[in-house]
Amino acid sequence: MCTIGVFMIGHLISSLLGYRRVRGPRIWEKTIAVVRYLSYRGFHVKALQWNSAPVGILLLGLVGTIFFFCKLRNRLVVIGLDEADNVLGMDLAPKPYYWPDIKFGGSPPLATRSGWLALACMPFVFATATKTNWITLCTGVSHERLQVFHRWISYAFFILALLHTFPFIVYHIHWHDMQDHFTSSLLFYWTGIVALIFQAWLTFMSHSTIR
Repeated sequence: MCTIGVFMIGHLISSLLGYRRVRGPRIWEKTIAVVRYLSYRGFHVKALQWNSAPVGILLLGLVGTIFFFCKLRNRLVVIGLDEADNVLGMDLAPKPYYWPDIKFGGSPPLATRSGWLALACMPFVFATATKTNWITLCTGVSHERLQVFHRWISYAFFILALLHTFPFIVYHIHWHDMQDHFTSSLLFYWTGIVALIFQAWLTFMSHSTIR
């Protein structure tokens, strides 16, 4: 959302100032040149016969990857603990992955975080899939250029779905109550499994090589 907001501001400024027609100070011209370079400059890997996305898109992907692993800590009193680290960040860096005792409940922190983050990916997967979408309307970025984000967000969506699923299995196998959960919560577990199978199909079958 922050990235979309930045591009909305840039689109608004370019619409008001008409940067293609108006020549400004040298720093303005340099800024426009850098933006154009980031928007269009890609790389060709001859050995793999592969063309990369533009540099700017690669940098945005790098920022997203770093944010995925980053963490910020602050202190928070938690019921049942004297004091614990409340971690603000993405998915893999925050700890703990699992509760130290079964009394904390059957939802491991890693699974809970991953589930919410996966759910947050869903509207952006849909928004970048269609030719007429609100991101293009607000930012001026064409549908064709958004397709790379559609693919990357879909991959992140699937990885987060896996990170939501497997901790439950590991956790309940550890406490020897996996069979009880499958029999007592059959509806919840099997609807999740079916959804994950369909998501895996959509993710892998949409790869350009297969298509």
